[in-house]
Amino acid sequence: MSIAVRCGALHAEQHACALHFHTTRAVIHQRNTSTSRVTTRPIHLLHDARTLARMIGVEVPCCSHVAMPTRGEAQALAAFVEGNPLSGDWMVDIDAPSKRLVSWSGTMASELFGDDPRTWMRAGQERFAAFLDEITPALRHHQRTLCFRPHHRHVLGDVHASVKLLRERADRPFEVLLSPADMIAPSMMNCLDDHLERMFTHLGEAACAVLLCDIVATAETAENGLFSPCPLGEGLLPAPLLARLLRDHVPATTPIIFFPGNIEAQRASVGM
Repeated sequence: MSIAVRCGALHAEQHACALHFHTTRAVIHQRNTSTSRVTTRPIHLLHDARTLARMIGVEVPCCSHVAMPTRGEAQALAAFVEGNPLSGDWMVDIDAPSKRLVSWSGTMASELFGDDPRTWMRAGQERFAAFLDEITPALRHHQRTLCFRPHHRHVLGDVHASVKLLRERADRPFEVLLSPADMIAPSMMNCLDDHLERMFTHLGEAACAVLLCDIVATAETAENGLFSPCPLGEGLLPAPLLARLLRDHVPATTPIIFFPGNIEAQRASVGM
């Protein structure tokens, strides 16, 4: 693991994002005990960094995706990076266009989304702890925050593991992204509402942001145990329940990230 230095095009990449984000923002009506007030919830879109890089003539982007606001200053909320932190050769570019870096937590499997029970056993836990200890000084030196995107196949695979990280590493530069679609396995569909309720109850206030996308079953799902992500409202997740959970458990100031596509339809599906 290391933080790599590369001469990138930070400002140019952010400018390209600024040219292409939608000038929309959701208005959420929230009622407290004494009066009714209107709160603006910050909305971001997850842009493909490779597409943005081609637009500005950069051969190799310094991240995979960039979360950009739908209005206001073109300041990246987060840079999403690929790779497996438990592989031993995970790297991140410090030229990524945000001080917040979003990464998977990793797996002991040879493939990023492979199924390897060692990930949740002692071997995986010890390797993850060693990774956190090793990267902390570099993150602090470069003034970066590492935000983990939980996935049901990874070492941070559920609510318990995510809460445990935030509690035990509260003084370290680590965060958790609440991404319900990534934490849902096909075996969880029979109790989907209960799982979603638990995610938002325990991570809604603690998460640095919420990534709202949907999931669909593909021809390979029965064999590989993985759903395919898609824009919110186009898959299996119950949008009315998500709307209530957002309202009840996620602070109005917490950024919401959507996939590209029909942003108005995605917002409408959760009452935004």
